[in-house]
Amino acid sequence: MAKESNGSSDGCATVLGGAIIGVVVLIAAIPKEAWIVIGIVVGAAVVLGAVTAAIAAINKVQDAAEEQAREDREAEAAAAKQRREEKARQQKRRRIEALGAKNAARVDSAQAAVNKVAASEAARSGWLGDVDFTADIRGITDSFRKARSLRKVADQLSALDKPSTDDRKILGEAKATATKLEGTAIERVELIEKCATEAGRIDESLRREREDARTAEQRAELHAKLSAMLYGIEAAPPTSSTDSAADAVMARVWAFREIKNQIQRARDDG
Repeated sequence: MAKESNGSSDGCATVLGGAIIGVVVLIAAIPKEAWIVIGIVVGAAVVLGAVTAAIAAINKVQDAAEEQAREDREAEAAAAKQRREEKARQQKRRRIEALGAKNAARVDSAQAAVNKVAASEAARSGWLGDVDFTADIRGITDSFRKARSLRKVADQLSALDKPSTDDRKILGEAKATATKLEGTAIERVELIEKCATEAGRIDESLRREREDARTAEQRAELHAKLSAMLYGIEAAPPTSSTDSAADAVMARVWAFREIKNQIQRARDDG
């Protein structure tokens, strides 16, 4: 039985040895040129793998850098927005302190009206002429500031004990002047708001004029088609267009300019 085991082991060794010899013979039979080609292919595969890995690593680094840059931009935009909002809050607090809450709100309302006029189609198209209200806003703000300062000092004087005749006289003058300054500024705010209203109405008139023009054009085309279908000859006579839309625009323009003239007169009087 031991002999059979030894014989089996010898047989396996013989087979393995034969296989090894066969592989060696096969390798030896491969031409040198084929080995060169195999080496080149293997080398190219190794290089290609290395290049692919390097590109993937570079792309990964670039993606990370782009993501970081995007996060930085978003953080900077958020910080800039926060700075603007804080600056706006500080400016609003200073306006309220200088003008009083109601008058500061009036200045904001006037500025909003100015922005509305500037953004209107009527202004962009040149219908309204000069729409620069910078001097008006400055004058309104200055009048409110002076009125506020007069009242603050007057309140301090009126708080003193034993007011004299001169005290009462100058207090009356200060209060009257403050009231006049404030009243004039409020009138100018209201005029600017009227300008914004008129600019909006002009825009609406312009829109309706365009709609009327499109309707008139469609009407003329349909008349022509119907005329050709019914009579087979010439188009129907042209229909007369209405000038109501144009008249409305011009009426609004004149109304706007009249209000502007009132503002200019108030500016000159101030």
